[in-house]
Amino acid sequence: MPQKDVIVYSGKLCGDCQHLKSFMDANGIEYEERDIRETPAHGEKLEAKTGKLGVPYLVIDGRWLRGYDPGKPFSEAFARTLFALEAG
Repeated sequence: MPQKDVIVYSGKLCGDCQHLKSFMDANGIEYEERDIRETPAHGEKLEAKTGKLGVPYLVIDGRWLRGYDPGKPFSEAFARTLFALEAG
């Protein structure tokens, strides 16, 4: 599977962000991290593009995707759908 260009907008105190990054690390998915608290400009860009400051948010090959399932805890099954990875 070819490597995708992945950016993750996150925050250090965001549990879902930490779980998603751990999932990506475990699956060999390379990414650039942009912390919206440490660098307010990243938060401004996220809000300008999505209308939200909710994290985690991903940009995969230029496509903006919410990195969490609203109202639900992190799930590996949901994370796999973001990257179209087969379970296994």
